[in-house]
Amino acid sequence: MKKQVFCGVFALALAVTGCGVQKKEAASDIVPENRQELTILHVDAGTEGFDSFISQAEKDLGIKIHIEKCPANADNRQAKIATLLTSGDDSVDLITVNDEMISEFKHKGFLLPLEDTVMTEETAANFLQEYLKEICMSDGHIFSVPFRMDIMAFWVNQELLDQAGLDRLSCLSDLEILQKKLQNTGKYAYGDAWEISYIYNSISEYVDFFGGDYTDWTDPKTREAAEYMKRMLDTGMISEENLIDQHDQLNEKFINGQYGCMFMYTGVLSTFQNAGVYGKDKIHMAPFPEFDEKVTNIATWQYVLNKNSDHKEAALKFLQYVSGYEASKNYGQLTKMCPARLDVIEDKNFDLDGIEMIRQYLKDYKLKARPLCADSIEAVSSMGTEFQKYMLGQKTEAEIFLPGHRNCIDQYYKKSIVTDAFFCFEKIRTFFQNILTNILHGDILKTVDVSTPLK
Repeated sequence: MKKQVFCGVFALALAVTGCGVQKKEAASDIVPENRQELTILHVDAGTEGFDSFISQAEKDLGIKIHIEKCPANADNRQAKIATLLTSGDDSVDLITVNDEMISEFKHKGFLLPLEDTVMTEETAANFLQEYLKEICMSDGHIFSVPFRMDIMAFWVNQELLDQAGLDRLSCLSDLEILQKKLQNTGKYAYGDAWEISYIYNSISEYVDFFGGDYTDWTDPKTREAAEYMKRMLDTGMISEENLIDQHDQLNEKFINGQYGCMFMYTGVLSTFQNAGVYGKDKIHMAPFPEFDEKVTNIATWQYVLNKNSDHKEAALKFLQYVSGYEASKNYGQLTKMCPARLDVIEDKNFDLDGIEMIRQYLKDYKLKARPLCADSIEAVSSMGTEFQKYMLGQKTEAEIFLPGHRNCIDQYYKKSIVTDAFFCFEKIRTFFQNILTNILHGDILKTVDVSTPLK
Protein backbone atom coordinates (compact mmCIF):
# COMPACT_ATOMS: atom_id res chain seq x y z
CA MET A 1 0.00 0.00 0.00
CA LYS A 2 1.34 3.40 -0.92
CA LYS A 3 1.46 6.21 1.57
CA GLN A 4 0.44 9.83 1.41
CA VAL A 5 3.62 11.77 0.87
CA PHE A 6 3.42 14.07 3.83
CA CYS A 7 2.46 11.22 6.14
CA GLY A 8 5.39 9.18 4.95
CA VAL A 9 7.80 12.06 5.58
CA PHE A 10 6.45 12.53 9.07
CA ALA A 11 6.59 8.80 9.88
CA LEU A 12 10.22 8.72 8.74
CA ALA A 13 11.01 11.69 10.94
CA LEU A 14 9.44 9.96 13.93
CA ALA A 15 11.44 6.82 13.27
CA VAL A 16 14.79 8.61 13.48
CA THR A 17 14.08 10.89 16.42
CA GLY A 18 13.25 10.27 20.03
CA CYS A 19 14.51 10.07 23.58
CA GLY A 20 17.67 8.54 24.90
CA VAL A 21 17.95 4.85 24.18
CA GLN A 22 18.52 2.24 26.84
CA LYS A 23 20.72 -0.56 25.51
CA LYS A 24 19.50 -4.12 25.66
CA GLU A 25 21.08 -6.48 28.18
CA ALA A 26 22.58 -9.70 26.92
CA ALA A 27 20.04 -12.48 26.41
CA SER A 28 20.01 -15.17 29.06
CA ASP A 29 20.08 -17.89 26.42
CA ILE A 30 23.10 -18.37 24.20
CA VAL A 31 22.10 -17.42 20.67
CA PRO A 32 24.29 -18.37 17.71
CA GLU A 33 25.89 -15.36 16.10
CA ASN A 34 24.04 -15.88 12.81
CA ARG A 35 20.64 -16.48 14.43
CA GLN A 36 18.16 -13.66 14.81
CA GLU A 37 16.38 -12.98 18.08
CA LEU A 38 13.71 -10.74 19.49
CA THR A 39 11.94 -10.05 22.77
CA ILE A 40 8.16 -9.81 23.14
CA LEU A 41 6.26 -8.39 26.10
CA HIS A 42 3.24 -10.69 25.82
CA VAL A 43 -0.15 -10.82 27.56
CA ASP A 44 -0.45 -14.57 26.83
CA ALA A 45 2.74 -15.58 28.64
CA GLY A 46 2.01 -18.52 30.94
CA THR A 47 -1.37 -19.37 29.37
CA GLU A 48 -2.33 -22.79 28.00
CA GLY A 49 -0.73 -23.70 24.69
CA PHE A 50 1.19 -20.44 24.31
CA ASP A 51 4.64 -21.93 24.86
CA SER A 52 3.88 -24.49 22.16
CA PHE A 53 2.86 -21.72 19.77
CA ILE A 54 6.07 -19.79 20.38
CA SER A 55 8.19 -22.94 20.02
CA GLN A 56 6.57 -23.61 16.65
CA ALA A 57 7.19 -20.01 15.59
CA GLU A 58 10.88 -20.32 16.53
CA LYS A 59 11.16 -23.49 14.47
CA ASP A 60 9.33 -22.05 11.45
CA LEU A 61 11.20 -18.74 11.46
CA GLY A 62 14.64 -19.67 12.75
CA ILE A 63 14.40 -16.92 15.35
CA LYS A 64 15.10 -17.11 19.08
CA ILE A 65 12.08 -15.55 20.80
CA HIS A 66 12.34 -14.30 24.38
CA ILE A 67 9.01 -13.82 26.16
CA GLU A 68 8.38 -11.39 29.01
CA LYS A 69 5.04 -11.46 30.80
CA CYS A 70 2.82 -8.39 30.86
CA PRO A 71 1.61 -7.35 34.32
CA ALA A 72 -1.80 -8.90 35.01
CA ASN A 73 -3.21 -5.71 36.55
CA ALA A 74 -4.47 -3.35 33.84
CA ASP A 75 -3.16 -0.17 35.51
CA ASN A 76 0.28 -1.69 36.12
CA ARG A 77 0.37 -2.99 32.54
CA GLN A 78 -0.49 0.41 31.13
CA ALA A 79 2.15 2.11 33.28
CA LYS A 80 4.89 -0.38 32.37
CA ILE A 81 4.28 -0.13 28.64
CA ALA A 82 3.93 3.65 28.69
CA THR A 83 7.22 3.98 30.57
CA LEU A 84 8.98 1.57 28.20
CA LEU A 85 7.86 3.47 25.11
CA THR A 86 8.35 7.02 26.37
CA SER A 87 11.84 6.32 27.74
CA GLY A 88 13.21 5.02 24.45
CA ASP A 89 13.83 1.59 26.00
CA ASP A 90 15.00 -0.94 23.40
CA SER A 91 14.92 -4.02 25.66
CA VAL A 92 11.58 -5.11 24.15
CA ASP A 93 10.99 -5.31 20.41
CA LEU A 94 7.31 -6.25 20.19
CA ILE A 95 4.59 -5.42 22.70
CA THR A 96 1.05 -6.75 23.03
CA VAL A 97 -1.49 -4.00 23.69
CA ASN A 98 -5.26 -3.73 23.98
CA ASP A 99 -7.63 -1.23 22.36
CA GLU A 100 -7.21 1.42 25.03
CA MET A 101 -3.43 1.38 24.78
CA ILE A 102 -3.15 1.44 20.98
CA SER A 103 -5.69 4.28 20.87
CA GLU A 104 -3.27 6.33 22.94
CA PHE A 105 0.12 5.18 21.63
CA LYS A 106 -0.60 5.34 17.90
CA HIS A 107 -0.71 9.15 18.02
CA LYS A 108 2.57 9.70 19.85
CA GLY A 109 5.34 8.49 17.57
CA PHE A 110 6.38 5.49 19.70
CA LEU A 111 5.49 2.84 17.12
CA LEU A 112 6.52 1.94 13.59
CA PRO A 113 3.83 1.81 10.87
CA LEU A 114 3.20 -1.62 9.39
CA GLU A 115 1.06 -1.13 6.26
CA ASP A 116 3.99 -1.57 3.86
CA THR A 117 5.68 -4.48 5.60
CA VAL A 118 3.05 -6.55 7.41
CA MET A 119 -0.53 -5.25 7.18
CA THR A 120 -0.53 -4.90 3.42
CA GLU A 121 -3.82 -4.44 1.62
CA GLU A 122 -4.00 -8.19 0.95
CA THR A 123 -3.37 -9.14 4.60
CA ALA A 124 -5.49 -6.38 6.12
CA ALA A 125 -8.49 -7.54 4.06
CA ASN A 126 -8.80 -10.55 6.38
CA PHE A 127 -9.60 -8.41 9.43
CA LEU A 128 -12.63 -6.30 10.33
CA GLN A 129 -12.15 -3.19 8.22
CA GLU A 130 -14.04 -0.66 10.33
CA TYR A 131 -12.20 -1.90 13.39
CA LEU A 132 -8.82 -1.44 11.69
CA LYS A 133 -9.74 2.11 10.74
CA GLU A 134 -10.97 3.13 14.16
CA ILE A 135 -8.52 1.32 16.42
CA CYS A 136 -5.36 0.27 14.57
CA MET A 137 -4.95 3.18 12.17
CA SER A 138 -3.98 6.83 12.41
CA ASP A 139 -3.45 9.21 9.50
CA GLY A 140 -3.51 6.40 6.95
CA HIS A 141 -0.96 4.24 8.76
CA ILE A 142 -1.61 0.88 10.44
CA PHE A 143 0.30 0.61 13.72
CA SER A 144 -0.79 -2.77 15.07
CA VAL A 145 -1.53 -6.37 14.14
CA PRO A 146 -4.59 -7.89 15.90
CA PHE A 147 -4.02 -11.51 16.90
CA ARG A 148 -6.82 -12.29 19.38
CA MET A 149 -10.43 -11.15 19.14
CA ASP A 150 -13.04 -10.99 21.86
CA ILE A 151 -16.71 -10.39 21.07
CA MET A 152 -19.02 -9.00 23.73
CA ALA A 153 -21.28 -12.03 24.05
CA PHE A 154 -24.51 -12.74 25.91
CA TRP A 155 -24.00 -15.41 28.58
CA VAL A 156 -26.83 -17.19 30.36
CA ASN A 157 -27.08 -19.52 33.34
CA GLN A 158 -29.41 -22.14 31.90
CA GLU A 159 -30.13 -23.68 35.32
CA LEU A 160 -31.62 -20.39 36.58
CA LEU A 161 -33.57 -19.91 33.35
CA ASP A 162 -35.03 -23.42 33.67
CA GLN A 163 -36.08 -22.70 37.24
CA ALA A 164 -37.95 -19.65 35.96
CA GLY A 165 -39.62 -21.68 33.20
CA LEU A 166 -37.71 -19.89 30.44
CA ASP A 167 -36.01 -21.65 27.55
CA ARG A 168 -34.12 -18.47 26.58
CA LEU A 169 -34.16 -14.72 27.15
CA SER A 170 -35.55 -13.49 23.85
CA CYS A 171 -36.72 -10.04 24.92
CA LEU A 172 -36.40 -7.56 27.78
CA SER A 173 -39.74 -8.67 29.27
CA ASP A 174 -38.18 -12.13 29.75
CA LEU A 175 -35.58 -10.47 31.97
CA GLU A 176 -38.39 -9.04 34.08
CA ILE A 177 -39.95 -12.51 34.40
CA LEU A 178 -36.59 -13.92 35.51
CA GLN A 179 -36.18 -11.07 37.98
CA LYS A 180 -39.54 -11.79 39.63
CA LYS A 181 -38.69 -15.50 39.96
CA LEU A 182 -35.35 -14.70 41.62
CA GLN A 183 -36.59 -11.90 43.90
CA ASN A 184 -35.57 -12.27 47.56
CA THR A 185 -33.36 -15.29 46.77
CA GLY A 186 -30.04 -13.46 46.88
CA LYS A 187 -29.80 -13.99 43.12
CA TYR A 188 -30.39 -11.51 40.32
CA ALA A 189 -31.63 -11.65 36.75
CA TYR A 190 -28.64 -9.73 35.44
CA GLY A 191 -25.02 -9.16 36.46
CA ASP A 192 -22.50 -6.62 35.26
CA ALA A 193 -19.19 -4.92 36.09
CA TRP A 194 -20.02 -1.31 36.85
CA GLU A 195 -16.87 -0.25 38.66
CA ILE A 196 -15.77 3.22 37.52
CA SER A 197 -13.19 2.05 34.98
CA TYR A 198 -15.29 -0.92 33.73
CA ILE A 199 -18.81 0.50 33.38
CA TYR A 200 -17.70 2.17 30.16
CA ASN A 201 -18.00 -1.20 28.40
CA SER A 202 -21.65 -1.49 29.39
CA ILE A 203 -22.49 2.14 28.65
CA SER A 204 -21.13 1.93 25.11
CA GLU A 205 -22.82 -1.46 24.60
CA TYR A 206 -26.28 -0.33 25.74
CA VAL A 207 -26.03 2.96 23.85
CA ASP A 208 -25.46 0.89 20.70
CA PHE A 209 -28.32 -1.48 21.60
CA PHE A 210 -30.74 1.43 21.80
CA GLY A 211 -29.42 3.09 18.63
CA GLY A 212 -27.80 6.04 20.38
CA ASP A 213 -24.49 7.85 20.01
CA TYR A 214 -21.94 7.61 22.80
CA THR A 215 -20.50 11.03 21.93
CA ASP A 216 -23.91 12.75 21.92
CA TRP A 217 -25.74 12.81 25.25
CA THR A 218 -28.50 15.01 23.83
CA ASP A 219 -29.54 12.09 21.59
CA PRO A 220 -32.86 10.67 22.93
CA LYS A 221 -31.70 7.11 22.20
CA THR A 222 -28.51 7.64 24.21
CA ARG A 223 -30.56 8.91 27.14
CA GLU A 224 -32.97 5.99 26.78
CA ALA A 225 -30.07 3.55 27.12
CA ALA A 226 -28.77 5.28 30.25
CA GLU A 227 -32.25 5.41 31.78
CA TYR A 228 -32.71 1.68 31.16
CA MET A 229 -29.45 0.89 32.94
CA LYS A 230 -30.51 2.98 35.93
CA ARG A 231 -33.91 1.29 35.96
CA MET A 232 -32.20 -2.10 36.17
CA LEU A 233 -30.50 -0.96 39.38
CA ASP A 234 -33.55 0.80 40.82
CA THR A 235 -35.83 -2.22 40.29
CA GLY A 236 -33.39 -4.75 41.71
CA MET A 237 -32.66 -6.51 38.43
CA ILE A 238 -28.97 -5.92 39.13
CA SER A 239 -27.18 -5.90 42.48
CA GLU A 240 -25.66 -2.76 44.02
CA GLU A 241 -22.53 -4.91 44.49
CA ASN A 242 -21.95 -4.59 40.76
CA LEU A 243 -21.14 -0.90 41.22
CA ILE A 244 -17.76 -1.90 42.67
CA ASP A 245 -17.23 -5.09 40.65
CA GLN A 246 -14.65 -5.49 37.92
CA HIS A 247 -14.71 -8.34 35.41
CA ASP A 248 -12.95 -10.85 37.68
CA GLN A 249 -15.44 -10.32 40.52
CA LEU A 250 -18.38 -10.49 38.12
CA ASN A 251 -17.17 -13.73 36.54
CA GLU A 252 -16.67 -15.36 39.94
CA LYS A 253 -20.20 -14.48 41.05
CA PHE A 254 -21.62 -15.69 37.75
CA ILE A 255 -19.82 -19.01 38.18
CA ASN A 256 -21.32 -19.28 41.69
CA GLY A 257 -24.84 -18.98 40.23
CA GLN A 258 -25.61 -15.46 41.47
CA TYR A 259 -26.80 -14.06 38.11
CA GLY A 260 -29.12 -15.33 35.39
CA CYS A 261 -27.30 -13.61 32.54
CA MET A 262 -24.61 -11.09 31.69
CA PHE A 263 -22.70 -9.54 28.81
CA MET A 264 -19.03 -10.51 28.77
CA TYR A 265 -16.32 -11.00 26.18
CA THR A 266 -15.93 -14.42 24.59
CA GLY A 267 -12.46 -14.81 26.10
CA VAL A 268 -14.08 -15.67 29.44
CA LEU A 269 -15.08 -19.09 28.06
CA SER A 270 -11.90 -20.77 29.33
CA THR A 271 -12.62 -19.41 32.82
CA PHE A 272 -16.02 -21.14 32.80
CA GLN A 273 -14.49 -24.34 31.44
CA ASN A 274 -11.84 -24.43 34.14
CA ALA A 275 -14.56 -23.92 36.76
CA GLY A 276 -16.55 -26.85 35.33
CA VAL A 277 -19.67 -24.78 34.64
CA TYR A 278 -19.56 -24.47 30.84
CA GLY A 279 -22.19 -26.33 28.84
CA LYS A 280 -25.60 -26.09 27.14
CA ASP A 281 -27.38 -26.98 30.38
CA LYS A 282 -25.13 -24.71 32.47
CA ILE A 283 -23.38 -21.48 31.46
CA HIS A 284 -23.18 -20.82 27.74
CA MET A 285 -23.39 -18.14 25.05
CA ALA A 286 -26.80 -17.37 23.60
CA PRO A 287 -28.44 -15.04 21.06
CA PHE A 288 -29.07 -11.54 22.38
CA PRO A 289 -32.43 -10.38 23.67
CA GLU A 290 -34.17 -8.15 21.14
CA PHE A 291 -32.96 -4.54 21.18
CA ASP A 292 -33.42 -1.70 18.69
CA GLU A 293 -30.10 -2.52 17.02
CA LYS A 294 -28.37 -5.85 16.34
CA VAL A 295 -24.89 -4.74 17.29
CA THR A 296 -22.16 -5.59 19.77
CA ASN A 297 -18.66 -4.49 20.72
CA ILE A 298 -15.42 -6.26 20.00
CA ALA A 299 -11.96 -5.87 21.44
CA THR A 300 -8.62 -7.32 20.39
CA TRP A 301 -5.10 -7.84 21.61
CA GLN A 302 -2.54 -6.58 19.12
CA TYR A 303 1.18 -6.59 18.42
CA VAL A 304 2.97 -3.25 18.03
CA LEU A 305 6.58 -2.66 16.97
CA ASN A 306 8.68 -0.50 19.28
CA LYS A 307 10.39 2.09 17.06
CA ASN A 308 13.53 1.76 19.23
CA SER A 309 13.86 -1.97 18.57
CA ASP A 310 17.33 -3.17 17.61
CA HIS A 311 15.84 -6.29 16.00
CA LYS A 312 13.39 -4.83 13.50
CA GLU A 313 14.11 -7.43 10.82
CA ALA A 314 13.32 -10.32 13.16
CA ALA A 315 10.30 -8.46 14.55
CA LEU A 316 8.86 -7.86 11.08
CA LYS A 317 9.47 -11.49 10.14
CA PHE A 318 7.52 -12.58 13.25
CA LEU A 319 4.67 -10.13 12.55
CA GLN A 320 4.36 -11.33 8.96
CA TYR A 321 4.17 -14.85 10.33
CA VAL A 322 1.51 -14.27 13.03
CA SER A 323 -0.65 -12.15 10.74
CA GLY A 324 -0.89 -15.04 8.28
CA TYR A 325 -3.61 -17.64 8.02
CA GLU A 326 -1.72 -20.76 9.17
CA ALA A 327 -0.08 -19.20 12.24
CA SER A 328 -3.35 -17.50 13.22
CA LYS A 329 -5.18 -20.82 13.01
CA ASN A 330 -2.44 -22.57 14.97
CA TYR A 331 -2.57 -19.86 17.64
CA GLY A 332 -6.32 -20.35 18.10
CA GLN A 333 -6.12 -24.13 18.28
CA LEU A 334 -3.17 -24.22 20.70
CA THR A 335 -4.29 -21.44 23.05
CA LYS A 336 -8.04 -22.13 22.67
CA MET A 337 -8.64 -18.43 22.08
CA CYS A 338 -10.39 -16.81 19.16
CA PRO A 339 -7.98 -15.42 16.56
CA ALA A 340 -8.58 -12.06 14.90
CA ARG A 341 -8.48 -13.22 11.27
CA LEU A 342 -12.02 -13.63 9.93
CA ASP A 343 -11.11 -16.32 7.40
CA VAL A 344 -9.77 -18.51 10.21
CA ILE A 345 -12.93 -18.06 12.29
CA GLU A 346 -15.12 -18.91 9.30
CA ASP A 347 -13.06 -21.95 8.31
CA LYS A 348 -15.25 -25.02 9.00
CA ASN A 349 -12.09 -27.01 9.73
CA PHE A 350 -11.15 -24.62 12.54
CA ASP A 351 -12.37 -26.12 15.80
CA LEU A 352 -12.82 -24.13 19.00
CA ASP A 353 -15.27 -24.34 21.87
CA GLY A 354 -18.04 -21.83 21.27
CA ILE A 355 -17.01 -21.21 17.67
CA GLU A 356 -20.51 -21.85 16.27
CA MET A 357 -22.02 -19.08 18.39
CA ILE A 358 -19.12 -16.78 17.51
CA ARG A 359 -19.83 -17.43 13.83
CA GLN A 360 -23.50 -16.69 14.46
CA TYR A 361 -22.56 -13.37 16.09
CA LEU A 362 -20.42 -12.53 13.04
CA LYS A 363 -23.40 -13.29 10.81
CA ASP A 364 -26.23 -11.72 12.83
CA TYR A 365 -24.68 -8.69 14.50
CA LYS A 366 -22.71 -5.66 13.46
CA LEU A 367 -19.40 -5.83 15.30
CA LYS A 368 -18.15 -2.43 16.43
CA ALA A 369 -15.07 -1.04 18.09
CA ARG A 370 -15.73 0.75 21.34
CA PRO A 371 -15.55 4.55 21.07
CA LEU A 372 -12.03 5.33 22.28
CA CYS A 373 -9.81 8.39 22.09
CA ALA A 374 -6.17 9.41 22.52
CA ASP A 375 -6.59 9.63 26.31
CA SER A 376 -8.85 6.59 26.65
CA ILE A 377 -7.83 5.56 30.16
CA GLU A 378 -8.64 9.00 31.58
CA ALA A 379 -11.77 9.33 29.47
CA VAL A 380 -13.12 5.97 30.62
CA SER A 381 -12.61 6.83 34.30
CA SER A 382 -14.12 10.27 33.85
CA MET A 383 -17.24 8.91 32.17
CA GLY A 384 -17.50 6.13 34.75
CA THR A 385 -17.35 8.63 37.62
CA GLU A 386 -20.09 10.77 36.11
CA PHE A 387 -22.30 7.80 35.32
CA GLN A 388 -22.02 6.32 38.79
CA LYS A 389 -23.15 9.61 40.29
CA TYR A 390 -26.27 9.31 38.15
CA MET A 391 -26.77 5.67 39.13
CA LEU A 392 -26.50 6.46 42.83
CA GLY A 393 -28.88 9.42 42.59
CA GLN A 394 -26.10 11.91 43.38
CA LYS A 395 -26.86 13.78 40.16
CA THR A 396 -30.19 14.35 38.47
CA GLU A 397 -30.89 13.49 34.86
CA ALA A 398 -30.59 17.16 33.92
CA GLU A 399 -27.18 17.39 35.60
CA ILE A 400 -25.81 14.17 34.12
CA PHE A 401 -27.12 14.24 30.57
CA LEU A 402 -26.26 17.81 29.77
CA PRO A 403 -23.20 19.17 31.62
CA GLY A 404 -21.80 15.93 33.09
CA HIS A 405 -21.38 13.64 30.09
CA ARG A 406 -21.10 16.44 27.58
CA ASN A 407 -18.15 17.93 29.45
CA CYS A 408 -16.45 14.55 29.44
CA ILE A 409 -16.99 14.15 25.70
CA ASP A 410 -15.82 17.70 25.01
CA GLN A 411 -12.72 17.29 27.16
CA TYR A 412 -11.48 14.03 25.69
CA TYR A 413 -13.09 13.30 22.33
CA LYS A 414 -13.20 16.84 20.93
CA LYS A 415 -9.60 17.29 22.07
CA SER A 416 -8.67 14.26 19.99
CA ILE A 417 -10.04 15.98 16.90
CA VAL A 418 -7.95 19.08 17.62
CA THR A 419 -4.87 16.96 18.28
CA ASP A 420 -5.26 15.07 15.00
CA ALA A 421 -5.66 18.35 13.14
CA PHE A 422 -2.46 19.68 14.74
CA PHE A 423 -0.49 16.59 13.72
CA CYS A 424 -1.84 16.81 10.19
CA PHE A 425 -0.83 20.48 10.00
CA GLU A 426 2.66 19.64 11.23
CA LYS A 427 3.05 16.94 8.60
CA ILE A 428 1.97 19.30 5.81
CA ARG A 429 4.32 22.00 7.12
CA THR A 430 7.23 19.54 7.25
CA PHE A 431 6.49 18.26 3.74
CA PHE A 432 6.58 21.69 2.15
CA GLN A 433 9.57 22.71 4.25
CA ASN A 434 11.48 19.72 2.81
CA ILE A 435 10.51 20.71 -0.73
CA LEU A 436 11.73 24.26 -0.13
CA THR A 437 15.01 22.96 1.26
CA ASN A 438 15.54 20.81 -1.84
CA ILE A 439 14.90 23.75 -4.12
CA LEU A 440 17.34 25.98 -2.20
CA HIS A 441 20.00 23.28 -2.46
CA GLY A 442 19.41 22.85 -6.18
CA ASP A 443 18.13 19.29 -5.90
CA ILE A 444 16.00 17.97 -8.76
CA LEU A 445 12.45 17.27 -7.69
CA LYS A 446 11.25 13.87 -8.77
CA THR A 447 7.71 12.77 -9.39
CA VAL A 448 6.26 10.95 -6.38
CA ASP A 449 3.15 8.83 -5.98
CA VAL A 450 0.44 10.01 -3.68
CA SER A 451 -1.33 7.11 -2.05
CA THR A 452 -4.75 6.48 -0.65
CA PRO A 453 -5.12 5.16 2.93
CA LEU A 454 -6.92 1.85 3.54
CA LYS A 455 -10.63 2.22 2.79
